Amino acid sequence: MIYTDIATAAVAFREQIDRAQRILLLTHVNPDGDALGSLLGAYHALRDSGKEPIALASSALPSYCMGLPGVEAVHVYQRGDPLPEADLVWMLDTASLSRVGLIFDEHRATLASRPLIITDHHVTNDGGGSVNLIDPSAASTADLLFRLLRAMGLPVSPAAATCLTVGVITDTQSFQTSSTTPQTLRTAADLLETGADLRALIGAVYFSIPESTMRLSALVLNAMRREGALAWATVTRAQLALTGASDEASDDTITQLQRMAGVRVCVLFKERADGTVKISLRSVPGINVAAIALTWGGGGHTQAAGATLPMPLAEAFDAVLPLLRAALAESATA
Repeated sequence: MIYTDIATAAVAFREQIDRAQRILLLTHVNPDGDALGSLLGAYHALRDSGKEPIALASSALPSYCMGLPGVEAVHVYQRGDPLPEADLVWMLDTASLSRVGLIFDEHRATLASRPLIITDHHVTNDGGGSVNLIDPSAASTADLLFRLLRAMGLPVSPAAATCLTVGVITDTQSFQTSSTTPQTLRTAADLLETGADLRALIGAVYFSIPESTMRLSALVLNAMRREGALAWATVTRAQLALTGASDEASDDTITQLQRMAGVRVCVLFKERADGTVKISLRSVPGINVAAIALTWGGGGHTQAAGATLPMPLAEAFDAVLPLLRAALAESATA
């Protein structure tokens, strides 16, 4: 069942949670602030309710989240790890189970055999759980989850509020995105009143950028390309090695690229060690980059999406750029 109304969804979610004791929490591969913040927000609420939550991530956690309360409880899955025993799986901020990454690849059958509930705000989510709360109008999953937890009557401690707040501020870029609504601001205010440590979060997210990340951004942006309202840039393995930057460092670069005057759609191509290319897409309202990401099994939001392409950089350019040019041309005639 797919719900969009929180009050109605809360009844169905609470019924599933009440039946379970050990609850496995999952989110998407390469977790961002919303993914990890939601994961930890649910973790705290369940633990404070007497449940046994198990927080499992498919890949390394973002550095700016390493100070979040409870982050030490998140286990980063390694190839060959057993899947923890659980009565229920709760997937957060993830459009499909395949986006969970290696955990899904190695335990697909086991995951399929367990009850699954989903809380998400991605427009590409088609509701693969037995109970789903999916609201693409929500600016972040953390926003949606906070309201769901309250509607279910589960406790939201200051620790949980802090974790959820990092999801709200990162997915809205501190309320800059077009998805920001009065509800988003109400949720932020409620989280602060609940005890979220906003000062610590702002310091971690915006004032703790490693020097290596700054140097990588400088290299990548210096070589960016532009074609009218379309801009693109590339992060190579050589650049990462030269600067010593981490894999997550390119997040700063795509943020800078999308802020350039006159740019309506942009893409960052990131060369990966396994020979694939990860793309991060951004656009202005009226251009749906999530639909383009779906071409390669990716997804996300209408104005912010991504995918992994099984091809080298040169082929990725030839595959992606024509689609972005076509999307621009279509938007100009709409």
